[in-house]
Amino acid sequence: MVLLSTFLGTCLTVVATTAAAPTGTCAAPKPPPYSDIPTPGHELTGIPMPDDFHRFQRIYQKNVRASLPSGNCTKKNIGKRRSWDELDDATRIDYLRAVNCLAAKPALTDKKLAPGAVNRLDDFTYIHINQTNIIHGSGYLLPWHRMFLWQFEEAMRNECGYKGHLPYWDNARFSEDPTSSAVWSGSETGFGGNGVDLHVEPKTLVFPGLTKPFKLPMPGGTGGGCVTDGPFTNLTLSLGPVVKPFIDKNNTYGYEANPRCLARNFDPASSKGVLTWANATIIVSSHSIGQLRGTIEGLWHKDSHTYIGGEGADPFSTTNDPAFYLLHAQIDRLWAIWQGQDLKNREYAIDGNRTFLGIPLDYAPDLPPSLATIDDEMDMGLGFKPKTKEGMPMTKGNFCFIYE
Repeated sequence: MVLLSTFLGTCLTVVATTAAAPTGTCAAPKPPPYSDIPTPGHELTGIPMPDDFHRFQRIYQKNVRASLPSGNCTKKNIGKRRSWDELDDATRIDYLRAVNCLAAKPALTDKKLAPGAVNRLDDFTYIHINQTNIIHGSGYLLPWHRMFLWQFEEAMRNECGYKGHLPYWDNARFSEDPTSSAVWSGSETGFGGNGVDLHVEPKTLVFPGLTKPFKLPMPGGTGGGCVTDGPFTNLTLSLGPVVKPFIDKNNTYGYEANPRCLARNFDPASSKGVLTWANATIIVSSHSIGQLRGTIEGLWHKDSHTYIGGEGADPFSTTNDPAFYLLHAQIDRLWAIWQGQDLKNREYAIDGNRTFLGIPLDYAPDLPPSLATIDDEMDMGLGFKPKTKEGMPMTKGNFCFIYE
């Protein structure tokens, strides 16, 4: 039996294997491009960014801009991904509208693969479920999710007319009081808050699809029921959940229809003293890709999901919670800042096995563990199978973005 402590111990291994003034008044000075000045009306709140983290971010931004132009990516057209807490209300509302727009569009996934897939959001959930035992605890975690975020951003923009770029959840800024972030506002400009408190007890859940059982302890949390405020109160989920106290032989991967509300179960202990600026700085100051991946997995990734709880804490169907994309944009931001310290040597650096913790999958039990390479194919769903290296740069190929 593989326990969570084993997972974290493995993940923390640091050996690498391979974001006009009115008439009669004086115009305010124009801020320099890419400044940290917040959007008017959204003055900086929460815990200020410490100087050491800010130094890493400035170096990253400087080096990325210095690398431009890169193909079709230029200083003029590069997409600026910003904290949700720094977006203006119009952009927030437009983003949330586009999410609900995707929820109203029919799924494209073959019903033979996922009979329960109803809408475009389910297309993303299906492929995340399908690939979970390959894209977590492995060398594909970061490049696969970077490509996945881009796919979602493109769907929002091209299918639903969203005009902005993918934002991120700046959880370090609100680590000690997470619900003070605008992300969790129950107004028309947030994702809604916690679910109804059902007094959920701690439990242990089991991963399907592995040749060695993997147990995932889940805290009790402070909610567990339906989200009753914000723009997703009427969102109906269909796929999942997948991890349960037992492996459901009748619906192992949650592909059958299971209509229900969006549930959350905030766990403050997974944020306070955990998702901090100090730990974020440890991550971006990693000396190798192995150390980076280990610290992201051990200090950030799991706890970000566990804090949200409910749908967001299921490693397979976590994409059911629209906040998933902001959560993973923050993880991608940490990777980007690390890459940006030395683009030449870090842009295509990879570390890790080809499956979750190197455990053989149940459909290939005799296949020995092997290391991921940048030339490996990634299955992104709907027939899109780019090479891993296509999901690694920030300003090449499909990508043209910077975190601010």
